[in-house]
Amino acid sequence: MSDAQRITVLVDEPIATISPYLHGTFAEHLGGCIYPGIWVGEESAIANTRGLRNDVIVALRHLQIPVTRWPGGCFADHYHWRDGIGPRAERPLRVNDQWGSVAEPNTFGTHEFIDLCRLIGTEPYIVGNVGSGTPGELHDWVEYCNFGGRSALADERGANGAADPFNVRFWGIGNENWACGGTMSAEHYAEEFCRFRTFVKSYADTNVHAVACGPNSKDWSWTQRFFERVARYCDGHDRSPMLDSFAGHYYCGTAGEAAQYSDAQWLELLAKARAIEGLICGHRQIMDDYDPQRRIHFIIDEWGTWHDGEDSDPLYMLYRQNTMRDALACALTLDVFHNHSDKIWMGNIAQTINVLQAALLVMDDQCVKTPTYHAFDLYRPHQGGQALRTVNAGESISDGGASAEHCRDMYRDNSGFSLKVIEGSASVTGDTLCATVVNTDPNKPVELALSLVGAKLGNVDTVTLAGADIHAHNTFEAPDTVTLAESKAVAVRGTELRIALPAASATRVIGPLR
Repeated sequence: MSDAQRITVLVDEPIATISPYLHGTFAEHLGGCIYPGIWVGEESAIANTRGLRNDVIVALRHLQIPVTRWPGGCFADHYHWRDGIGPRAERPLRVNDQWGSVAEPNTFGTHEFIDLCRLIGTEPYIVGNVGSGTPGELHDWVEYCNFGGRSALADERGANGAADPFNVRFWGIGNENWACGGTMSAEHYAEEFCRFRTFVKSYADTNVHAVACGPNSKDWSWTQRFFERVARYCDGHDRSPMLDSFAGHYYCGTAGEAAQYSDAQWLELLAKARAIEGLICGHRQIMDDYDPQRRIHFIIDEWGTWHDGEDSDPLYMLYRQNTMRDALACALTLDVFHNHSDKIWMGNIAQTINVLQAALLVMDDQCVKTPTYHAFDLYRPHQGGQALRTVNAGESISDGGASAEHCRDMYRDNSGFSLKVIEGSASVTGDTLCATVVNTDPNKPVELALSLVGAKLGNVDTVTLAGADIHAHNTFEAPDTVTLAESKAVAVRGTELRIALPAASATRVIGPLR
Protein backbone atom coordinates (compact mmCIF):
# COMPACT_ATOMS: atom_id res chain seq x y z
CA MET A 1 0.00 0.00 0.00
CA SER A 2 1.34 3.47 -0.88
CA ASP A 3 2.03 6.15 1.71
CA ALA A 4 -1.27 7.92 1.02
CA GLN A 5 -4.59 7.12 -0.62
CA ARG A 6 -5.43 9.95 -3.03
CA ILE A 7 -8.72 11.57 -3.96
CA THR A 8 -8.87 14.64 -6.21
CA VAL A 9 -11.97 16.84 -6.28
CA LEU A 10 -12.65 18.55 -9.62
CA VAL A 11 -14.40 21.72 -8.50
CA ASP A 12 -15.09 22.84 -12.09
CA GLU A 13 -16.87 19.59 -12.99
CA PRO A 14 -20.24 19.56 -11.22
CA ILE A 15 -22.40 16.45 -11.69
CA ALA A 16 -25.84 17.64 -10.54
CA THR A 17 -27.61 18.89 -7.45
CA ILE A 18 -27.74 16.27 -4.72
CA SER A 19 -31.45 15.87 -4.16
CA PRO A 20 -32.15 15.95 -0.42
CA TYR A 21 -34.64 13.14 -1.08
CA LEU A 22 -31.65 10.79 -1.52
CA HIS A 23 -31.41 10.76 2.29
CA GLY A 24 -34.94 9.47 2.86
CA THR A 25 -36.24 6.65 5.01
CA PHE A 26 -39.05 4.11 5.13
CA ALA A 27 -41.47 2.94 7.84
CA GLU A 28 -43.61 -0.15 7.38
CA HIS A 29 -46.16 -1.97 9.51
CA LEU A 30 -43.67 -4.75 10.10
CA GLY A 31 -42.22 -6.16 13.31
CA GLY A 32 -41.59 -3.41 15.86
CA CYS A 33 -41.23 -0.51 13.43
CA ILE A 34 -44.61 1.13 14.05
CA TYR A 35 -45.62 -0.53 17.33
CA PRO A 36 -43.78 0.34 19.61
CA GLY A 37 -41.12 1.97 17.43
CA ILE A 38 -43.23 5.02 16.62
CA TRP A 39 -46.62 4.60 18.26
CA VAL A 40 -47.18 3.88 21.96
CA GLY A 41 -50.53 5.63 22.45
CA GLU A 42 -51.50 8.67 24.42
CA GLU A 43 -52.04 6.70 27.63
CA SER A 44 -48.56 5.15 27.59
CA ALA A 45 -46.11 5.73 30.45
CA ILE A 46 -43.49 6.30 27.73
CA ALA A 47 -43.20 10.04 27.07
CA ASN A 48 -45.15 10.85 23.93
CA THR A 49 -46.79 13.56 21.89
CA ARG A 50 -50.29 12.55 20.87
CA GLY A 51 -49.20 8.90 21.09
CA LEU A 52 -45.92 9.32 19.15
CA ARG A 53 -42.72 8.55 21.07
CA ASN A 54 -40.88 11.71 22.11
CA ASP A 55 -37.43 10.07 22.07
CA VAL A 56 -37.98 8.95 18.48
CA ILE A 57 -39.31 12.36 17.45
CA VAL A 58 -36.24 14.13 18.83
CA ALA A 59 -33.79 11.68 17.29
CA LEU A 60 -35.38 11.71 13.84
CA ARG A 61 -35.89 15.47 13.75
CA HIS A 62 -32.14 15.91 14.25
CA LEU A 63 -31.38 13.93 11.07
CA GLN A 64 -33.40 16.35 8.91
CA ILE A 65 -34.92 13.42 7.01
CA PRO A 66 -36.36 14.85 3.79
CA VAL A 67 -38.97 12.18 3.02
CA THR A 68 -40.51 9.16 4.76
CA ARG A 69 -42.25 6.34 2.91
CA TRP A 70 -45.28 4.57 4.48
CA PRO A 71 -47.22 2.20 5.08
CA GLY A 72 -45.10 -0.30 3.13
CA GLY A 73 -43.54 -2.26 1.61
CA CYS A 74 -45.50 -5.43 1.15
CA PHE A 75 -47.96 -4.22 3.77
CA ALA A 76 -49.12 -1.45 1.43
CA ASP A 77 -50.87 -3.79 -0.98
CA HIS A 78 -52.78 -5.34 1.92
CA TYR A 79 -53.71 -2.03 3.56
CA HIS A 80 -57.10 -0.36 3.28
CA TRP A 81 -56.75 3.23 4.40
CA ARG A 82 -60.21 3.60 5.88
CA ASP A 83 -59.21 1.13 8.59
CA GLY A 84 -56.83 3.77 9.94
CA ILE A 85 -59.03 6.86 10.27
CA GLY A 86 -61.70 7.97 12.72
CA PRO A 87 -61.86 7.33 16.49
CA ARG A 88 -59.16 4.83 17.37
CA ALA A 89 -61.41 2.82 19.64
CA GLU A 90 -63.69 2.18 16.66
CA ARG A 91 -61.02 1.18 14.17
CA PRO A 92 -61.13 -2.48 13.11
CA LEU A 93 -58.65 -5.03 14.36
CA ARG A 94 -57.08 -6.76 11.37
CA VAL A 95 -54.55 -9.52 10.78
CA ASN A 96 -51.24 -8.45 9.29
CA ASP A 97 -51.06 -11.56 7.14
CA GLN A 98 -48.10 -10.18 5.24
CA TRP A 99 -45.84 -10.10 8.30
CA GLY A 100 -46.34 -12.87 10.82
CA SER A 101 -50.14 -12.85 11.05
CA VAL A 102 -49.93 -10.52 14.04
CA ALA A 103 -52.73 -8.21 15.11
CA GLU A 104 -52.90 -4.86 13.31
CA PRO A 105 -54.86 -2.48 15.55
CA ASN A 106 -54.83 0.38 13.03
CA THR A 107 -54.19 2.89 15.81
CA PHE A 108 -51.45 4.37 13.61
CA GLY A 109 -53.08 5.52 10.40
CA THR A 110 -53.10 8.45 8.00
CA HIS A 111 -53.57 11.24 10.55
CA GLU A 112 -50.93 9.79 12.87
CA PHE A 113 -48.47 9.42 9.99
CA ILE A 114 -48.95 13.02 8.91
CA ASP A 115 -48.56 14.13 12.54
CA LEU A 116 -45.26 12.23 12.74
CA CYS A 117 -44.04 13.79 9.48
CA ARG A 118 -44.79 17.29 10.73
CA LEU A 119 -43.17 16.67 14.10
CA ILE A 120 -39.90 15.43 12.59
CA GLY A 121 -39.92 17.78 9.59
CA THR A 122 -40.15 15.17 6.83
CA GLU A 123 -42.28 15.05 3.69
CA PRO A 124 -44.80 12.19 3.49
CA TYR A 125 -44.62 9.57 0.75
CA ILE A 126 -47.69 7.31 0.78
CA VAL A 127 -47.83 3.99 -1.08
CA GLY A 128 -51.27 3.02 -2.36
CA ASN A 129 -52.83 -0.42 -2.55
CA VAL A 130 -52.82 -1.83 -6.08
CA GLY A 131 -52.55 -5.54 -5.24
CA SER A 132 -55.81 -5.91 -3.30
CA GLY A 133 -57.30 -2.45 -3.67
CA THR A 134 -59.21 -0.57 -6.36
CA PRO A 135 -58.61 2.64 -8.31
CA GLY A 136 -61.60 4.17 -6.54
CA GLU A 137 -60.14 3.40 -3.12
CA LEU A 138 -56.85 5.10 -4.02
CA HIS A 139 -58.66 8.07 -5.56
CA ASP A 140 -60.61 8.56 -2.34
CA TRP A 141 -57.47 8.40 -0.21
CA VAL A 142 -55.82 11.12 -2.28
CA GLU A 143 -58.93 13.29 -2.13
CA TYR A 144 -59.25 12.71 1.62
CA CYS A 145 -55.66 13.84 2.12
CA ASN A 146 -55.39 16.68 -0.36
CA PHE A 147 -58.70 18.29 -1.29
CA GLY A 148 -59.09 21.69 0.36
CA GLY A 149 -62.65 22.48 -0.65
CA ARG A 150 -65.98 21.04 0.39
CA SER A 151 -66.66 17.38 -0.32
CA ALA A 152 -67.84 14.40 1.67
CA LEU A 153 -64.25 13.16 2.01
CA ALA A 154 -62.78 16.56 2.89
CA ASP A 155 -65.54 17.09 5.44
CA GLU A 156 -64.82 13.66 6.90
CA ARG A 157 -61.16 14.58 7.25
CA GLY A 158 -62.21 17.74 9.05
CA ALA A 159 -64.50 15.79 11.37
CA ASN A 160 -61.50 13.59 12.15
CA GLY A 161 -59.51 16.61 13.31
CA ALA A 162 -57.82 18.01 10.18
CA ALA A 163 -59.69 20.91 8.60
CA ASP A 164 -56.74 21.75 6.36
CA PRO A 165 -55.54 19.33 3.68
CA PHE A 166 -52.41 17.26 4.25
CA ASN A 167 -50.96 18.16 0.83
CA VAL A 168 -49.28 14.80 0.27
CA ARG A 169 -47.27 15.06 -2.94
CA PHE A 170 -45.64 11.64 -3.29
CA TRP A 171 -47.93 8.71 -4.08
CA GLY A 172 -46.68 5.23 -4.87
CA ILE A 173 -48.89 3.23 -7.22
CA GLY A 174 -48.34 -0.14 -5.59
CA ASN A 175 -45.22 -1.83 -4.23
CA GLU A 176 -43.22 -4.83 -5.48
CA ASN A 177 -46.07 -5.76 -7.77
CA TRP A 178 -43.80 -8.40 -9.31
CA ALA A 179 -44.12 -10.31 -6.01
CA CYS A 180 -46.06 -9.51 -2.81
CA GLY A 181 -47.99 -6.74 -4.56
CA GLY A 182 -49.80 -9.09 -6.94
CA THR A 183 -47.27 -11.35 -8.71
CA MET A 184 -47.79 -9.41 -11.94
CA SER A 185 -45.83 -9.36 -15.14
CA ALA A 186 -44.24 -6.07 -16.16
CA GLU A 187 -46.83 -5.64 -18.90
CA HIS A 188 -49.73 -6.37 -16.56
CA TYR A 189 -48.41 -3.95 -13.98
CA ALA A 190 -47.87 -1.25 -16.63
CA GLU A 191 -51.57 -1.49 -17.48
CA GLU A 192 -52.56 -1.45 -13.80
CA PHE A 193 -50.32 1.54 -13.15
CA CYS A 194 -51.98 3.53 -15.90
CA ARG A 195 -55.46 2.48 -14.76
CA PHE A 196 -54.86 3.46 -11.12
CA ARG A 197 -52.91 6.58 -12.04
CA THR A 198 -55.87 7.87 -14.06
CA PHE A 199 -57.83 8.29 -10.84
CA VAL A 200 -55.06 9.86 -8.75
CA LYS A 201 -55.82 13.57 -8.99
CA SER A 202 -53.95 16.75 -8.17
CA TYR A 203 -55.79 19.36 -6.12
CA ALA A 204 -55.06 23.09 -5.73
CA ASP A 205 -51.39 23.55 -4.85
CA THR A 206 -50.62 19.84 -4.46
CA ASN A 207 -49.46 18.32 -7.72
CA VAL A 208 -49.30 14.56 -7.34
CA HIS A 209 -45.89 13.00 -7.95
CA ALA A 210 -46.73 9.46 -9.06
CA VAL A 211 -44.23 6.67 -8.40
CA ALA A 212 -44.37 3.43 -10.38
CA CYS A 213 -43.13 0.08 -9.12
CA GLY A 214 -39.74 -0.56 -10.67
CA PRO A 215 -37.41 -3.55 -10.70
CA ASN A 216 -36.14 -5.96 -8.12
CA SER A 217 -32.38 -5.45 -8.11
CA LYS A 218 -30.86 -6.21 -11.53
CA ASP A 219 -34.09 -7.23 -13.28
CA TRP A 220 -33.34 -5.27 -16.46
CA SER A 221 -36.23 -7.02 -18.21
CA TRP A 222 -38.82 -5.50 -15.86
CA THR A 223 -37.66 -1.98 -16.67
CA GLN A 224 -37.47 -2.62 -20.42
CA ARG A 225 -40.88 -4.25 -20.61
CA PHE A 226 -42.62 -1.74 -18.34
CA PHE A 227 -41.47 1.24 -20.38
CA GLU A 228 -42.12 -0.53 -23.65
CA ARG A 229 -45.71 -1.14 -22.61
CA VAL A 230 -46.28 2.33 -21.17
CA ALA A 231 -44.50 4.38 -23.80
CA ARG A 232 -44.90 2.58 -27.11
CA TYR A 233 -47.56 -0.09 -27.31
CA CYS A 234 -50.96 1.32 -26.54
CA ASP A 235 -52.41 2.22 -29.93
CA GLY A 236 -49.43 4.48 -30.45
CA HIS A 237 -50.32 6.59 -27.41
CA ASP A 238 -47.40 7.46 -25.10
CA ARG A 239 -48.60 7.21 -21.50
CA SER A 240 -45.23 7.99 -19.87
CA PRO A 241 -46.32 11.54 -18.90
CA MET A 242 -48.50 9.86 -16.26
CA LEU A 243 -45.28 8.76 -14.55
CA ASP A 244 -43.02 10.96 -12.40
CA SER A 245 -40.68 8.44 -10.74
CA PHE A 246 -39.76 4.80 -11.26
CA ALA A 247 -38.72 2.94 -8.09
CA GLY A 248 -36.22 0.10 -7.89
CA HIS A 249 -35.35 -1.97 -4.83
CA TYR A 250 -31.91 -3.24 -3.84
CA TYR A 251 -30.97 -5.17 -0.70
CA CYS A 252 -27.27 -5.96 -0.63
CA GLY A 253 -27.97 -8.87 1.74
CA THR A 254 -25.42 -10.11 4.22
CA ALA A 255 -22.18 -12.04 4.66
CA GLY A 256 -21.79 -13.90 7.92
CA GLU A 257 -24.21 -12.74 10.61
CA ALA A 258 -25.47 -9.33 11.69
CA ALA A 259 -22.81 -8.82 14.37
CA GLN A 260 -20.44 -11.72 13.70
CA TYR A 261 -18.33 -11.85 10.55
CA SER A 262 -14.76 -12.25 9.37
CA ASP A 263 -12.60 -9.62 7.68
CA ALA A 264 -13.37 -11.27 4.34
CA GLN A 265 -17.11 -11.11 5.05
CA TRP A 266 -16.73 -7.44 6.05
CA LEU A 267 -15.27 -6.71 2.61
CA GLU A 268 -17.80 -8.92 0.85
CA LEU A 269 -20.78 -7.03 2.22
CA LEU A 270 -19.24 -3.61 1.59
CA ALA A 271 -18.56 -4.68 -2.00
CA LYS A 272 -22.19 -5.73 -2.37
CA ALA A 273 -23.34 -2.37 -1.01
CA ARG A 274 -20.98 -0.49 -3.33
CA ALA A 275 -22.36 -2.46 -6.30
CA ILE A 276 -25.57 -0.43 -6.15
CA GLU A 277 -23.77 1.82 -8.62
CA GLY A 278 -24.32 -0.78 -11.33
CA LEU A 279 -28.01 -0.97 -10.53
CA ILE A 280 -28.40 2.80 -10.89
CA CYS A 281 -26.40 3.06 -14.10
CA GLY A 282 -28.01 0.02 -15.70
CA HIS A 283 -31.65 0.94 -15.13
CA ARG A 284 -31.09 4.62 -15.93
CA GLN A 285 -29.54 3.57 -19.24
CA ILE A 286 -32.66 1.60 -20.15
CA MET A 287 -34.89 4.48 -19.07
CA ASP A 288 -32.87 6.90 -21.20
CA ASP A 289 -33.98 5.02 -24.32
CA TYR A 290 -37.55 6.08 -23.52
CA ASP A 291 -36.91 9.27 -21.54
CA PRO A 292 -33.71 10.88 -22.89
CA GLN A 293 -34.49 14.20 -21.18
CA ARG A 294 -34.70 12.39 -17.83
CA ARG A 295 -38.04 13.91 -16.96
CA ILE A 296 -38.88 10.69 -15.11
CA HIS A 297 -36.81 10.19 -11.98
CA PHE A 298 -35.15 6.92 -11.10
CA ILE A 299 -35.39 6.28 -7.36
CA ILE A 300 -34.57 3.42 -5.00
CA ASP A 301 -37.24 3.50 -2.33
CA GLU A 302 -36.02 0.38 -0.52
CA TRP A 303 -32.33 -0.34 0.04
CA GLY A 304 -30.01 -1.59 2.74
CA THR A 305 -28.47 -4.65 4.35
CA TRP A 306 -30.56 -7.73 5.12
CA HIS A 307 -28.97 -10.07 7.65
CA ASP A 308 -30.15 -13.61 8.21
CA GLY A 309 -31.77 -14.36 11.54
CA GLU A 310 -34.50 -16.27 13.30
CA ASP A 311 -37.69 -14.31 13.83
CA SER A 312 -38.99 -16.19 16.85
CA ASP A 313 -41.09 -13.23 17.96
CA PRO A 314 -43.31 -11.99 15.10
CA LEU A 315 -43.81 -8.74 16.99
CA TYR A 316 -40.12 -8.07 16.34
CA MET A 317 -39.85 -9.62 12.90
CA LEU A 318 -36.65 -8.67 11.04
CA TYR A 319 -35.26 -6.99 14.15
CA ARG A 320 -31.51 -6.90 13.47
CA GLN A 321 -28.47 -5.57 15.28
CA ASN A 322 -26.64 -2.82 13.41
CA THR A 323 -22.84 -2.46 13.48
CA MET A 324 -20.05 -0.38 11.99
CA ARG A 325 -20.30 -2.61 8.94
CA ASP A 326 -23.87 -1.45 8.36
CA ALA A 327 -22.82 2.15 8.89
CA LEU A 328 -20.16 1.90 6.20
CA ALA A 329 -22.54 0.09 3.85
CA CYS A 330 -24.84 3.09 4.34
CA ALA A 331 -22.00 5.57 3.80
CA LEU A 332 -20.84 3.84 0.62
CA THR A 333 -24.39 3.83 -0.71
CA LEU A 334 -24.87 7.54 -0.04
CA ASP A 335 -21.54 8.29 -1.73
CA VAL A 336 -22.73 6.38 -4.81
CA PHE A 337 -26.01 8.34 -4.75
CA HIS A 338 -24.09 11.62 -4.67
CA ASN A 339 -21.68 10.58 -7.43
CA HIS A 340 -24.64 9.64 -9.63
CA SER A 341 -26.97 12.46 -8.63
CA ASP A 342 -27.65 13.06 -12.32
CA LYS A 343 -29.24 9.58 -12.47
CA ILE A 344 -30.96 9.04 -9.10
CA TRP A 345 -33.26 11.42 -7.24
CA MET A 346 -34.63 9.68 -4.15
CA GLY A 347 -33.52 6.90 -1.82
CA ASN A 348 -35.34 5.38 1.17
CA ILE A 349 -33.35 3.13 3.49
CA ALA A 350 -35.18 0.13 4.95
CA GLN A 351 -36.14 0.81 7.63
CA THR A 352 -36.44 3.59 10.22
CA ILE A 353 -36.85 1.71 13.51
CA ASN A 354 -36.28 -1.87 14.74
CA VAL A 355 -36.42 -3.46 11.26
CA LEU A 356 -33.46 -4.42 9.03
CA GLN A 357 -30.94 -1.54 8.71
CA ALA A 358 -32.67 0.70 11.20
CA ALA A 359 -31.55 4.14 12.32
CA LEU A 360 -33.04 3.54 15.79
CA LEU A 361 -33.64 0.54 18.02
CA VAL A 362 -36.27 0.86 20.74
CA MET A 363 -37.37 -1.39 23.57
CA ASP A 364 -39.77 -0.33 26.29
CA ASP A 365 -38.73 3.24 27.22
CA GLN A 366 -35.23 3.04 25.71
CA CYS A 367 -34.14 4.37 22.34
CA VAL A 368 -30.70 3.67 20.86
CA LYS A 369 -29.09 5.41 17.90
CA THR A 370 -27.43 2.83 15.67
CA PRO A 371 -24.18 3.31 13.72
CA THR A 372 -26.37 3.76 10.62
CA TYR A 373 -28.08 6.69 12.36
CA HIS A 374 -24.70 8.33 12.85
CA ALA A 375 -23.76 7.70 9.20
CA PHE A 376 -26.84 9.66 8.11
CA ASP A 377 -25.94 12.39 10.58
CA LEU A 378 -22.39 12.54 9.21
CA TYR A 379 -23.62 12.91 5.62
CA ARG A 380 -26.33 15.53 6.24
CA PRO A 381 -24.36 18.54 4.86
CA HIS A 382 -24.37 17.03 1.37
CA GLN A 383 -28.14 17.56 1.04
CA GLY A 384 -28.90 20.12 -1.66
CA GLY A 385 -25.25 20.66 -2.59
CA GLN A 386 -23.73 20.44 -6.05
CA ALA A 387 -22.06 17.06 -6.45
CA LEU A 388 -18.53 17.32 -7.84
CA ARG A 389 -16.66 14.76 -9.86
CA THR A 390 -13.84 13.08 -7.99
CA VAL A 391 -10.87 11.05 -9.18
CA ASN A 392 -10.07 8.19 -6.83
CA ALA A 393 -6.47 7.04 -7.22
CA GLY A 394 -6.71 4.83 -4.17
CA GLU A 395 -5.77 1.19 -4.35
CA SER A 396 -8.28 -1.63 -4.67
CA ILE A 397 -8.71 -3.72 -1.56
CA SER A 398 -11.20 -6.32 -2.80
CA ASP A 399 -13.06 -7.51 -5.86
CA GLY A 400 -15.86 -8.54 -3.55
CA GLY A 401 -14.35 -11.88 -2.60
CA ALA A 402 -17.08 -14.51 -2.81
CA SER A 403 -19.44 -11.88 -4.19
CA ALA A 404 -17.26 -10.81 -7.12
CA GLU A 405 -19.52 -12.42 -9.70
CA HIS A 406 -22.54 -10.83 -8.06
CA CYS A 407 -20.92 -7.42 -8.27
CA ARG A 408 -19.97 -7.89 -11.90
CA ASP A 409 -23.51 -8.86 -12.74
CA MET A 410 -24.73 -5.56 -11.31
CA TYR A 411 -23.31 -3.84 -14.38
CA ARG A 412 -25.25 -4.13 -17.61
CA ASP A 413 -22.05 -4.19 -19.66
CA ASN A 414 -20.47 -6.78 -17.34
CA SER A 415 -17.54 -4.40 -16.79
CA GLY A 416 -16.58 -5.73 -13.37
CA PHE A 417 -16.24 -4.07 -9.99
CA SER A 418 -13.66 -3.59 -7.26
CA LEU A 419 -13.90 -2.01 -3.83
CA LYS A 420 -11.17 0.53 -3.16
CA VAL A 421 -9.45 1.16 0.15
CA ILE A 422 -10.98 4.64 0.10
CA GLU A 423 -14.34 5.54 -1.35
CA GLY A 424 -16.09 8.89 -1.17
CA SER A 425 -18.01 11.80 -2.63
CA ALA A 426 -17.80 15.59 -2.63
CA SER A 427 -20.22 18.49 -2.96
CA VAL A 428 -20.18 22.26 -2.71
CA THR A 429 -22.85 24.46 -1.16
CA GLY A 430 -22.17 28.14 -1.69
CA ASP A 431 -18.44 28.42 -1.11
CA THR A 432 -18.22 25.46 1.28
CA LEU A 433 -16.85 22.08 0.29
CA CYS A 434 -18.11 18.87 1.92
CA ALA A 435 -16.22 15.65 1.26
CA THR A 436 -16.98 12.27 2.82
CA VAL A 437 -14.47 9.43 2.70
CA VAL A 438 -14.78 5.80 3.81
CA ASN A 439 -11.75 3.72 4.78
CA THR A 440 -12.99 0.25 3.92
CA ASP A 441 -9.92 -1.56 5.28
CA PRO A 442 -11.10 -3.52 8.34
CA ASN A 443 -7.74 -3.31 10.12
CA LYS A 444 -5.43 -0.61 8.80
CA PRO A 445 -5.60 3.14 9.22
CA VAL A 446 -4.62 5.05 6.10
CA GLU A 447 -3.52 8.55 5.25
CA LEU A 448 -5.83 10.46 2.91
CA ALA A 449 -4.32 12.93 0.46
CA LEU A 450 -7.20 15.18 -0.64
CA SER A 451 -6.51 17.75 -3.34
CA LEU A 452 -8.66 20.13 -5.40
CA VAL A 453 -8.52 21.18 -9.03
CA GLY A 454 -10.20 24.50 -9.80
CA ALA A 455 -10.05 25.98 -6.32
CA LYS A 456 -8.06 25.99 -3.11
CA LEU A 457 -9.28 24.71 0.22
CA GLY A 458 -9.08 26.70 3.42
CA ASN A 459 -8.64 25.14 6.83
CA VAL A 460 -11.21 22.44 7.49
CA ASP A 461 -13.16 20.71 10.21
CA THR A 462 -13.29 16.92 10.28
CA VAL A 463 -15.68 14.53 12.02
CA THR A 464 -15.14 10.76 12.06
CA LEU A 465 -17.39 7.77 12.67
CA ALA A 466 -15.40 4.77 13.90
CA GLY A 467 -15.58 1.99 16.45
CA ALA A 468 -13.12 0.07 18.58
CA ASP A 469 -13.29 -2.77 16.03
CA ILE A 470 -15.29 -3.81 12.99
CA HIS A 471 -18.02 -5.42 15.11
CA ALA A 472 -18.69 -2.33 17.25
CA HIS A 473 -22.34 -1.53 17.83
CA ASN A 474 -24.66 0.15 20.31
CA THR A 475 -26.88 -1.68 22.77
CA PHE A 476 -29.46 -0.66 25.34
CA GLU A 477 -26.82 -1.29 28.01
CA ALA A 478 -24.10 0.66 26.14
CA PRO A 479 -25.88 3.09 23.79
CA ASP A 480 -22.85 5.26 22.99
CA THR A 481 -20.23 2.69 22.05
CA VAL A 482 -20.31 4.03 18.48
CA THR A 483 -20.90 7.72 17.96
CA LEU A 484 -19.51 10.65 16.02
CA ALA A 485 -16.20 12.04 17.23
CA GLU A 486 -15.99 15.71 18.13
CA SER A 487 -15.18 18.07 15.29
CA LYS A 488 -11.47 18.60 14.80
CA ALA A 489 -9.90 21.59 13.03
CA VAL A 490 -7.19 20.70 10.50
CA ALA A 491 -4.84 23.15 8.81
CA VAL A 492 -4.41 22.82 5.05
CA ARG A 493 -0.80 23.17 3.95
CA GLY A 494 -0.07 23.90 0.32
CA THR A 495 -2.44 22.40 -2.26
CA GLU A 496 -3.15 19.16 -0.45
CA LEU A 497 -4.94 18.14 2.71
CA ARG A 498 -3.58 15.12 4.53
CA ILE A 499 -5.53 13.48 7.32
CA ALA A 500 -5.41 10.12 9.06
CA LEU A 501 -8.40 7.85 8.51
CA PRO A 502 -8.92 5.18 11.18
CA ALA A 503 -9.49 1.62 10.04
CA ALA A 504 -13.11 0.83 9.20
CA SER A 505 -14.30 4.42 9.40
CA ALA A 506 -16.15 7.24 7.64
CA THR A 507 -14.91 10.82 7.82
CA ARG A 508 -16.46 14.14 6.81
CA VAL A 509 -14.29 17.09 5.74
CA ILE A 510 -15.86 20.56 5.55
CA GLY A 511 -14.10 23.79 4.69
CA PRO A 512 -14.29 27.02 2.65
CA LEU A 513 -13.19 27.23 -0.97
CA ARG A 514 -10.84 30.05 -1.89
